[in-house]
Amino acid sequence: MKAAILRGLGATALVAACAPAATESQGRETPTQVRRIIAEAVCLAEAYPGTAIAADSADVIAVYQGSLGDAITTRELAVVRALAKAAKPSAPTPVGDRNFAIARCVLFAERPDVVKALGGP
Repeated sequence: MKAAILRGLGATALVAACAPAATESQGRETPTQVRRIIAEAVCLAEAYPGTAIAADSADVIAVYQGSLGDAITTRELAVVRALAKAAKPSAPTPVGDRNFAIARCVLFAERPDVVKALGGP
């Protein structure tokens, strides 16, 4: 039964990606990835204040902020929070009145001003 379920290419890829050898070989996040993770977490916390997502985002920031040593200060986080607030990630779309905050936060993390605020190149 399990073999029949796992035959599809998507399931095979999922199993391969989740295998311990695959995840252990990937190593730690790079400084660029850490900055992106923090920026997305800040943006999601702004998009969904007072929710489990915001609480999770705060935990993510707390864990990853220290992973770069003193590279990301509370002042720099405040700058990124202000940029996220100005970006209004939870604003409804013009068509369909939908919230695309997750997609907006991914793009937010790539903005040059956000990367620079977090000490990136």
